[in-house]
Amino acid sequence: MDIIDYEGRKMPTKMHSCSDSPVKTYQFRICYEDTDAGGIVYHAKYLGIAERARTESIRQLGGSVAELYRTHGLILVVRKMEIQYRQPLFLDDVVNVKTCLISVLKASCWLSQIFTKANERVTEIKLQLVCLKKRNYVPSPFPDNWKKIFAALSETQTS
Repeated sequence: MDIIDYEGRKMPTKMHSCSDSPVKTYQFRICYEDTDAGGIVYHAKYLGIAERARTESIRQLGGSVAELYRTHGLILVVRKMEIQYRQPLFLDDVVNVKTCLISVLKASCWLSQIFTKANERVTEIKLQLVCLKKRNYVPSPFPDNWKKIFAALSETQTS
């Protein structure tokens, strides 16, 4: 999937390598409610796991979606998403989700979320989040304090 800015220009999509920092990594155990009758994680459940991983990474870096709304009247919405399923996850599997910044514009950013089980990639998500004013749903720049969050999510150190 190409990343296109608001003026229709193609953005560079060079992937940052993700460190194993606990700030960027969210660990999750697959529960019964996450699976279908065959014990395989239902495809839509990956979205919820990814959402929790993004929320926790942002929170650990000093941001909060609730604070974004309360203080600035802003919300984050997913505008585009691409998912590549490589291998299934099963009941009781432990999955790690690493969240990394690909690129950031004034009012949107692209993130990569890599799901691993036993150090093997099982799912990859690339998504665009847009920052909107809650009162009229118009794009709005991220607050200045989010620059440090994006800087931490874009670190290229590896473990």
